Amino acid sequence: MSTSVPGETETPLPPAPIPKVTKLDEVVEAIESIIEWSIRASSRLGYFAALYKRITIAVRTAVEQGAFEDGPRMERLDVTFASRYFDALNGYFHSNQYPEPTRSWQVTFAEASRAEPIILQHMLGGVNVHIALDLGIAAQTISPGAQLPKLKQDFNKINAVLASQVNGIVADIDQLSPALAELYAVLMNNEILLINEAVAAFRDSAWRFAAILSLEPGFARPLTICARDRQVAGQAELIYDPPRLVGLIGSIVRAIAARECRDIVHNIQVLDEIASTPAPITTI
Repeated sequence: MSTSVPGETETPLPPAPIPKVTKLDEVVEAIESIIEWSIRASSRLGYFAALYKRITIAVRTAVEQGAFEDGPRMERLDVTFASRYFDALNGYFHSNQYPEPTRSWQVTFAEASRAEPIILQHMLGGVNVHIALDLGIAAQTISPGAQLPKLKQDFNKINAVLASQVNGIVADIDQLSPALAELYAVLMNNEILLINEAVAAFRDSAWRFAAILSLEPGFARPLTICARDRQVAGQAELIYDPPRLVGLIGSIVRAIAARECRDIVHNIQVLDEIASTPAPITTI
């Protein structure tokens, strides 16, 4: 790992294995442990973890406020969903104790060692794998077979919860990435709409994936998940190297990177501080 970035260390020790979680409070605690390790190790894995903390606290608040038809079921979904992320981290850092992570998570975790991608790329890389692969699996696990349609309304409400946090997420990144902030200023409010639509599209795709899994016999699911994993891994590679960082997209990313704060520890601390207090929750 390069030492050219402020606060970055040569060979950080891996994080301690994340224990099994059974409730939302434990999910938040586990994410906080990842953030704390990322700060000690100066690891870019903390960017997605800070984003995930903000979203998880927002979902927990929505459950506590009775925003869902079945709050306990949504807590089980969130715990099952988060556990796939934790299992992937455990497998990546402690391969002698845990199963190796999916290919798409391996690509995403490995990219954390690269200085070139901007903060937004590291965040979107985690979002891509966790929603496009993990969410559908978690939904089918919690509501298997014919039970899945009963989950649909609450599943859709999560889109509104996520959207309620987008403004704050954009503002957080703007503090650390002046060039990106200027790009947003040019786009005015369109980027908020685009991000919301992107998240909704990810989740719609996850629902279709869950529906496919719910209709398949158990013996066929591993093959379907493996094929999906390969597809999502390909998407991850495009996020970090959009088309190999050439043309207009590559120029934009390089311009943002040139002015973005490259102090990993500072960036994570800023993101984590704001993540602890999500924006007001909406579910419509």
